[in-house]
Amino acid sequence: MVSLTGSGTVSIFSTDTDNTNHRPISSFESGVAKASTFAHHPTAANIAAVAGHSSVSIVDLEASSTALSDTSYADAVTSASWSYDGSTLYTSCKDNSVKIYDPRSAETSATALATPHKGTKPLQVLSLGNSSSILTIGTSQMREREFGLWDVRKLSNALQRERMGTSNGLMTPLFDIDTNLLFLAGKGDTNIRIYELSANQLHPVQNLSPGGLPQRSVCFVPKRALDVMDVEVARMLKLTDKGVEQIPFKIPRRDKHKFCEELFPLSAAYESAMDAKSYLEGKNADPVLSSVDPSAGEKKEEKVVEEEEEEEEASRTSSVGSANRFNNGASKFRHVHGKSQPMSGRYFNLQPNISTMDGSLLAANEKFFALPWKGGGGQVYVSKVGSTGKVEPNCPLLNTGHTKAVTALSFSSGVGEHTLIGELKGHRNSIRTLDWHPTCRDVMMTSSLDTAVKIWDVQNFKEITDLGHHHPETINNCSWNFDGSLIATGSRDKFVRILDPRTNEEVHSGKAHAGARGPRVHFCGRRGEDQEVLLTLGTGISGDRQMCLYDHRNLSKPYCTKTIDNGNGVIFPLFEESTGVVYLAGRGDRNVKYYEIGKTEEGNWDANLCHEFSFDGDPLIGISPLPQTTVDVTSVEVLKALRLSSSEVQPASFFLPRNTDLKEFFQDDVYGDVRSASAPAVEVSDWVNGHNGEMSYDSLRPGDMPLLSERKVARTSRSKTQAFRQEIEFKEKEDTQKNDMFLKMQKMAVTHEQYNPNKSAGNVVAAPNGVDCVPIYDSDSDGGWSDDD
Repeated sequence: MVSLTGSGTVSIFSTDTDNTNHRPISSFESGVAKASTFAHHPTAANIAAVAGHSSVSIVDLEASSTALSDTSYADAVTSASWSYDGSTLYTSCKDNSVKIYDPRSAETSATALATPHKGTKPLQVLSLGNSSSILTIGTSQMREREFGLWDVRKLSNALQRERMGTSNGLMTPLFDIDTNLLFLAGKGDTNIRIYELSANQLHPVQNLSPGGLPQRSVCFVPKRALDVMDVEVARMLKLTDKGVEQIPFKIPRRDKHKFCEELFPLSAAYESAMDAKSYLEGKNADPVLSSVDPSAGEKKEEKVVEEEEEEEEASRTSSVGSANRFNNGASKFRHVHGKSQPMSGRYFNLQPNISTMDGSLLAANEKFFALPWKGGGGQVYVSKVGSTGKVEPNCPLLNTGHTKAVTALSFSSGVGEHTLIGELKGHRNSIRTLDWHPTCRDVMMTSSLDTAVKIWDVQNFKEITDLGHHHPETINNCSWNFDGSLIATGSRDKFVRILDPRTNEEVHSGKAHAGARGPRVHFCGRRGEDQEVLLTLGTGISGDRQMCLYDHRNLSKPYCTKTIDNGNGVIFPLFEESTGVVYLAGRGDRNVKYYEIGKTEEGNWDANLCHEFSFDGDPLIGISPLPQTTVDVTSVEVLKALRLSSSEVQPASFFLPRNTDLKEFFQDDVYGDVRSASAPAVEVSDWVNGHNGEMSYDSLRPGDMPLLSERKVARTSRSKTQAFRQEIEFKEKEDTQKNDMFLKMQKMAVTHEQYNPNKSAGNVVAAPNGVDCVPIYDSDSDGGWSDDD
């Protein structure tokens, strides 16, 4: 083991368990001041790179000396990475530059990338295995973390760029050469992003949230220490404030007694391809590769695991390449991807009034969208959905009659166009939330900074009830449940309350989230019995943003808690009833995360992270979904929304990938029925008297579109060659099973008499301690073997 100090001292320790003095066997000075980076050479024994303040040294660990030194850097070196064969060294500098060179060359290292990222955070560079690609990680001009993928043969433009949120922690990249998987773990984060390198592109595989404390640093466990028979493709060690945690990454496989060669190619062996002298003389060599199959080397103890234990383990560990599962089925929404419109499809040159930032500041229905406008009074800009382009400075505005800035907007679910028809007065302070009743069109709920929650009869312009006396502190937001019989509120006293708006009683209450911020609440309900769960958004004890799912009848403990990220902005949840997916967009972010919410086989609710999409343009200020009736089902569009930034509204769509031949069918496995907006389910007077009404529903299916569930699957015909080959393979497998069974029985027959379990009962001798008898299990199937064979 090698350690590096800030002064540049390199110390070498023995990992032999018999060594009890815990002192280094060798120490020497590398000649690098403020050393911070140490990188072993991938093929040459005892060669490593040490980087720090304005210099990089190549050290020989066996000779305990510095072999080469490069002092041509203008600023501190922040990272160093070797190429696959070790012939090239990639380094990043604090001046936001990357250098690519051979340390053995007499030529001064030249700058290869001047400014791969425009931010001010330290830059990192990583070689991506046996490919021509390298990865750089830095920050954008807007201080967002981002990575860039580059081809070293053509560095004029990045192959790919992707932003990763506004968290401040430095990102640690780890690349697994064998699987071409890139793992990105940020300091202070609790989530790990996983990408697959393929065709010079990094494709997102999973955004994993293993939970636990925020990570300070991460590293890989060597490939040969993995449980490959349990299909463990990677294992990460995570350093936290309280210790080291293990995070295994496994591929679900039913047969765990057979080595999967397709998942475990030849991997780098512990043997070096050359010695230090050969490297310093200018020689290069590829790494020595060998199989990680246990049967090829030292045998490992075979694990016999019951089926129930396998399923339990699969639920505890991470699964690479597949999302979490409901009812043992892969989520169909794990591949949902977003698409933003180009400038020609946006509404720009807007002047939204962002003096108040508690609400979303954007409201939309199928025809219009509205947002508060800068200037005196309560001016609101209203535009038709689809009328994209530049908004002129003297555009017509809606005069709402308010004397101060508008703080909340919402369209009713009913159709029709109205002028100002009345006012509702009663709040003594600024209104913060406004929410229409889900089944009664003329009932509305509002809350304000004076802790008041009022229910209004909009038809008669009067107050029905005031629920404010239940809240000692300011209310963050309110939410109706699925049928409008209950209200959930989140307050700054960290309590979630369930209220009955008709009896003015508190039904349940409980404390949610351990962080300093009070929770925000949102009911997520779908058509059907017991298909409703309460979603809360808040912060954990370490300040990370969290999402919890609760049974609104028992707020003592959540079904699950999911760590979202370490951002600071308020999160706006968009729950789509027909698909059961909630989209989380945070103010000040550019990315949107989406989770599928559903019940497990045990009857508990869970939220599974499907994917994450990053928008271009300025950070988000507000977001509003468009009605589900506006989605294009022929393109399998699952959500359409409008995203508000500092000067524009950007339409966004989310699609579920499907084969072209399937898009001619209506995806009835994706789209559920949606609430009908043609008529209210209940009138105001009936609702006040305790009736909830029966909601009517409409299908999104166009009349002439056939159902996917009724599609006739064409039976593929097999050629005679294929049928003959399959018949031979089946016969060979059957013969192998028979031979294995015969050998097992033959081995039992020749077992020494002393250990033979079938010895005559008249002279039974117990098996000695430590000797195992071969168990014989009865089975309904004899594998096709019979005496006739």
